[in-house]
Amino acid sequence: MAPDPTSADDLAEEAAALDGYFSDTPLEPRPKYPPLDESYQRCVVISNLPKVPEAKYEKLCKVVLKLVSRIGNLVKYEGSDDMTGFFMPKGDDGNTAGCAFIEFESPSDAKKAVEVLEDYKFDKNHSLHVTLYERASHLDEVEEGEFTQPEPEPFKERPNTMSWIEDSCQRDQFAVRHGKETAVYWNDGRGEPAMDYDGAREKKAGVTWCDYYVQWSPKGSYFATLVPNKGVILWGGKN
Repeated sequence: MAPDPTSADDLAEEAAALDGYFSDTPLEPRPKYPPLDESYQRCVVISNLPKVPEAKYEKLCKVVLKLVSRIGNLVKYEGSDDMTGFFMPKGDDGNTAGCAFIEFESPSDAKKAVEVLEDYKFDKNHSLHVTLYERASHLDEVEEGEFTQPEPEPFKERPNTMSWIEDSCQRDQFAVRHGKETAVYWNDGRGEPAMDYDGAREKKAGVTWCDYYVQWSPKGSYFATLVPNKGVILWGGKN
């Protein structure tokens, strides 16, 4: 069959019209991958999830996704529908492996997930364990060996915070705030109150032991003083 000269002329005219639009540079198309983040600071591992068969896989995914989405947004990769911030692996038998890998948009959300979801009661038989992925990835490096019971620390007797109640003279104590001073006195109801402590040790060290309010604990075991730049300080015992 002879070639159609009309078609050949049309192609030549079309090629001439497009002259200048073509480039001799060879095309090297490259796939567009999301940026690689090797730090894993945004990732957590959730373990002790229920192990369910294929029929319940989608339902469990929805429940876990709803739970972690309350903490923060999961990462999304532009141009990729297959790569998400959620992955729940399955075992050889088709059942879920009892864990899930979560990637949040920020490391702060990952840390918040550990704080909020650790020991979370997922159902009556499962309490979640949440670990930062960076920490979990090092667990396989821990050497397994025979457990050795650690030696207990020597016993140290704690201060008796009720010692003032055991006063041999059966005296009571009260606190006085006057000006910028705070003092604790003994009182037996018969004589003049006797000074017990006025912060002398702290004054000598150049430390403020009370700036504003004072308050005894409900049972009188502790004496609380307020120093704004330090917070509340509890005092108890003879020293």
